[in-house]
Amino acid sequence: MEKIKVLIVDDHQIVRDGIRSILANENDIELIGSLASATKAIDFIKGSLPDVVIADLSMPNMSGIEFTEKLTEAFPSIKVLILSMFNNEEYVVKAIQAGAKGYLPKQDSTTELLLEAIRIIYNGDEFYSPSISKVVMRNFVQNVKGTKAGETVNKNQLTVREMEILKMYVEGFTNTEIAEKLNLSIYTVKTHKNNIMQKYNFKSTVEMIKFAIKNSIVEW
Repeated sequence: MEKIKVLIVDDHQIVRDGIRSILANENDIELIGSLASATKAIDFIKGSLPDVVIADLSMPNMSGIEFTEKLTEAFPSIKVLILSMFNNEEYVVKAIQAGAKGYLPKQDSTTELLLEAIRIIYNGDEFYSPSISKVVMRNFVQNVKGTKAGETVNKNQLTVREMEILKMYVEGFTNTEIAEKLNLSIYTVKTHKNNIMQKYNFKSTVEMIKFAIKNSIVEW
């Protein structure tokens, strides 16, 4: 089985050690490095490409935002998961704009959430903790409300169930929450989501949600 190669970049030894102990028990994840600064991480990455980089926002010499921008520009295949003490809207939005595929506040994180986040972004999706999801959606709504409507779209492409699930994504629910509320398996929820994205050729969950709001595909 191919393992998910993970690199930790955080200037706090206790955080790095904590994540290391969590990942050590996972058969599908391999920790390939644990570094205290973004500058050291960039040099390390050039010689050993990780699949997922777990990074803090507040680090010496180079911020997590700048590190994410440089990393995603130079190595677009690498997925960045921000694990930070900051959970206010400004930092979240800046991290996403920089290219982060996931954001998990340290104070909200659990072993289960961290492992779920790693696996989800490795598989090409975005991951935001429930509280962060609401922040992201609120920001998108504020930005989209002031823009002109997009091109005319055919809402009839979506089934009733797909429309229901899309609305829940817009409202900030996670895959797990949607599955629980609709009494579906997570696999079924993800299948519906993939169908929606294929119908409109969306490349990411963020793109799907912004498009849905801007074009009034779902009520908000």
